[in-house]
Amino acid sequence: MNNTLTKKQALLQSLDSMNASEMDKVLGYVRDTIYKEANDSNYLNFKSKALKEIRTALKQGREPKFSA
Repeated sequence: MNNTLTKKQALLQSLDSMNASEMDKVLGYVRDTIYKEANDSNYLNFKSKALKEIRTALKQGREPKFSA
C-alpha cells in the first residue's frame, strides 16, 4: 500500500510539473491506449450498416450511397 501511494504521489508531482502542451500529449497517449474502436458500440453499429450497404450495392451492381 505504501509503495502504491508513493507511485501515485510521484505521478501527481510529475503531472503538476508539466505545461499544458505536455499534459495534452500525455492525455492523448492515455486516451489512445485505452480507447479501442472495436469496443465502441457506435463504431460497431456504423461499421455494420456500412458493410450491409456495400454488400447490397455489390449485389445490385450499383454504387453504395453512404449515409452517416
